[in-house]
Amino acid sequence: MPRPPVEDDVRKAVRDYLAAAVSRSPEEAPLNVLAVAKQTGFDRKTLKKYGLDIEVSRAAKQQAHAGRLSPRETARRSQADAMHDRDQEIADLQRRCEGLVARICLAEGNAQRLGIDPVELWRPLAMPDRSIPHAGENSKRRRTGPL
Repeated sequence: MPRPPVEDDVRKAVRDYLAAAVSRSPEEAPLNVLAVAKQTGFDRKTLKKYGLDIEVSRAAKQQAHAGRLSPRETARRSQADAMHDRDQEIADLQRRCEGLVARICLAEGNAQRLGIDPVELWRPLAMPDRSIPHAGENSKRRRTGPL
């Protein structure tokens, strides 16, 4: 007894997938014969055999047309993305500042534990005494060779 034809099952599965995929972005639901074949579980040659590759290309055009945004919508989205990036950067900077404050508190606590006045940690360093040059025996030119 021959195998029953699977054309109806293939058409139904492909059309169901295409109907759902048209409303999604191409990254979420790519519409080409290979991707549709993987998603439906049928071979790509089977899809081409029943002429479903034409339906896939039509659905891909619909998906691309639905994905186009007006210039106003594009500008709005880019502004929203910029605001989101700015908010992320602010949050990162706040976390870094809080981490630095925690390290400073830890350093002051350790200084106090070791018997050092934490106020001393914040005094500026004294300038070194530069009235006397450091040139000594090491900086004089040494003779090399026979005497």
